[in-house]
Amino acid sequence: MKIKFLNQDRIRKITDYIFLKSKPQKVDLAIVFGTRYLVPIKKVFEIYRKNLVSKILVSGGKNNITGKKEALVMHEGLIKLGVKKEHILTEKESTNSLENVLFSKTIIENKIGFKNVKKIIAVVKHYHSRRALMTLKKHFPRNIELIPVSYNIHGFTKNNWFNNKKGREKVMDEWTKIKKYLKKGDIEEL
Repeated sequence: MKIKFLNQDRIRKITDYIFLKSKPQKVDLAIVFGTRYLVPIKKVFEIYRKNLVSKILVSGGKNNITGKKEALVMHEGLIKLGVKKEHILTEKESTNSLENVLFSKTIIENKIGFKNVKKIIAVVKHYHSRRALMTLKKHFPRNIELIPVSYNIHGFTKNNWFNNKKGREKVMDEWTKIKKYLKKGDIEEL
């Protein structure tokens, strides 16, 4: 995928916008957005092991490639790593980022109560961090601080995505989706 309109200024603009800085810190809850990869559970386990979070919500329904429910796979993986079962909440029906947020919101309301949540870490792919936080901002209470903790699974970084076929595909897809979902009203600018 060769993109001709990507000059240095445009690359810098897209990079600065799409990639948020990962900021692990003490929070009330971590939400792991659905994926078939196990990298995010290792990332959230690091945060848990450092006592920065005591509750982890894994979110994700049936994956089209694996045929398994992403949240259930992540739940089991976290238990194997050493997270206590009672510290894991599971949302296993969502099929996209908006549903990850909406269905997780219901679980948080019912199991924890938003009055008990001031800070949330969103564990997401590095190129998806902005849209994930924009979705959370739109649908979660305003008083909650949203913190991105990102990970890399496709081998490209914020510094070289434009030189990598998969990087260009993923980043430009996010760029397009953000515009589309802002227009639709599904997300809100940070």
